[in-house]
Amino acid sequence: MNYDQLLFSQLRLVAVKTGSAQPDDAGILKAVTVNEELLNIGYTLNTKNILALAACEDIGSFYARVREYAGDVKAEPMYPDFPNQVMEMGEAEFRFHQYLHYFTTYGLETLIEGAKVSRGWLPDVSAAEKTVSDDTLLSAKVIALIDESEKYILPYKRILSKTERMDDKERMIICECVKNLSPEALSSVSITFKQNLLEVFNAIFTMDSLSSGEKAGFLHAVCQHTGDVWKCFDYALTHAGFHLKTSQKRLIVKLLESYPLPDFRENLVISNKKAERTLLMLKYLDFNEYTRKEGFGEAVAQLRQGRIRSWESGVKYLVGRGLPEALEEYSKRPGMMLRHITYLLRNGYKAEDIFSGLQPNAEKLKTQTLVSLTSFARRPELDTADEQHFREGQALGMMMRTLLPRRLAANDTLIRGKKVFVDDKDYDLRLSAIRVTDKSSEGGYIRSGIAYRIPEEVERLRFFVYWNDKNRVDVDLHATALNLDGHTSFIGWNANFKDGTLVFSGDITHSDAAEYIDIDLVKGKDTLSTVWTTINLFSGYKTFREVGECFVGAMAVSKTGEEVKLYDPKNCFFTHYLTGKYRMLSYGYVDVQNRVIVFDGIENDLDYYSTFKRNNGFTVYDYLDILFESQGATFVDSREAADVVLVIGKPTNEKEISLIDNNFFMEG
Repeated sequence: MNYDQLLFSQLRLVAVKTGSAQPDDAGILKAVTVNEELLNIGYTLNTKNILALAACEDIGSFYARVREYAGDVKAEPMYPDFPNQVMEMGEAEFRFHQYLHYFTTYGLETLIEGAKVSRGWLPDVSAAEKTVSDDTLLSAKVIALIDESEKYILPYKRILSKTERMDDKERMIICECVKNLSPEALSSVSITFKQNLLEVFNAIFTMDSLSSGEKAGFLHAVCQHTGDVWKCFDYALTHAGFHLKTSQKRLIVKLLESYPLPDFRENLVISNKKAERTLLMLKYLDFNEYTRKEGFGEAVAQLRQGRIRSWESGVKYLVGRGLPEALEEYSKRPGMMLRHITYLLRNGYKAEDIFSGLQPNAEKLKTQTLVSLTSFARRPELDTADEQHFREGQALGMMMRTLLPRRLAANDTLIRGKKVFVDDKDYDLRLSAIRVTDKSSEGGYIRSGIAYRIPEEVERLRFFVYWNDKNRVDVDLHATALNLDGHTSFIGWNANFKDGTLVFSGDITHSDAAEYIDIDLVKGKDTLSTVWTTINLFSGYKTFREVGECFVGAMAVSKTGEEVKLYDPKNCFFTHYLTGKYRMLSYGYVDVQNRVIVFDGIENDLDYYSTFKRNNGFTVYDYLDILFESQGATFVDSREAADVVLVIGKPTNEKEISLIDNNFFMEG
């Protein structure tokens, strides 16, 4: 994926060359026409952006670019008239076709040692030209324009201002931003979530276009203290395979010595375990050879002699002896206390005493951490877990019910004291979960865990995968259905190809291929509880990151037939280009009875159903309820009565505010 495509998929932004002149009537007419074309692929601009597009220098290429960013299924399945063709087919014919296909790929490669087959045999079936579009079943997704001059700084600020880890595609965006921004621009954003700082640091550290002096300036701009430097250098050293150039060693030593000596001493030994890692890094740096500032070499000597004691070792000494002073020490670092709640509970400290230490510091805690712990505390299986886990869950629940509202009350939001209408017509917030530490690495503008409502006129749901590579690659699409009676059934290459409610288009084992699974919601309402799908990389490479292109998604369908297009972008709930380091992805699930569909994107999970259940204990609706009360905001039941309208996606007018773009108001 290129940078512009990443901006589109992750942030729903398109960079344009803004003209200096005001739009004329001809430009406005052209922009309106472009927007009508966008609607055909499921996207739209708001009125403000239509006017902005009318004055853009590159309006002529705008639609073609968005169409490319949106993705496409560029090949037919094994049976082009799917699903009808497969539904009418007998078991023997379907299996015979599959065996012939397997024999002409894997079979021939096995029989003829060293042979490589690029394409296997496919059945010669008749197919009508598919020209008919399905009805428009879903609301168009709003996209926004940004000027070319902001295409790096705006995403950099938006992604790194969040106090939660980036997903894989956000990392790809940030790496490109770092290459195109000045030290002043980089230092203008405080990176509060240290895991994200690692990627920024390593991108600068490995950038060939910068001199050593320029790199030092950049790195000092993004690292607040030497603790940041050690954490980031550890990451960079590992990625470099523990092999450094002399210039890189000099750079890191110079960077460490650009901070005050007391800061350097304090961060040499955060914990005993980290002190051991620091000693290892000092060895690879040849620190004594390159140090130039007075006092720094002596501090390293004291570390090696064990004369510097860490805060963590001191507090763990107190905990090990059950001393009440441990909680006093922890209360000085409330974030650490919050992360170590389970550790303290298991060492005999009472939940009430821990809570007493956290309560006065609630405003200093990270909202994301509190949301994550609240979600954990509401996991259904804790009610039936062993006594220790049950007590821990109860204690966490008690604390989070008070701490989260206190933290949210301190946040400066756009809804404080306002009358607010929540426009959730396209989403079921009572069945949606806020993913924080457990969000998918595959990202997407609408984060994993959000439940899309399935409109009543939708009769089928279609999961699809398209892949292509210069080598033969075999990607598999599977579905598992949980019936209302508790039994499960399986659809895919190594299971059934149809069961009355689900149908599979056939397993293709070469590149430039597509597979589909359809779910009949009309028949399924009487038999199905949940259907979840998985995507596997069966052969060709070790991970999806190595595959040239793998495009997947879920789509609403009302019409099927020989002339109806199998893929219609305007009816896709969500789509993704898979780029992660894994072989299996639990992609999404359908709650048939409640008519919602969710992208989950859980990697390499062999117990997906239990995962899907446990992640929904704390819903978006629950969170907003706490947020509104904490902010003194009032729910109203109409747009007209509201001061502010909250939407999930991009706003269509000035009264609307995007929950996604504001990260659910989790930052202060």
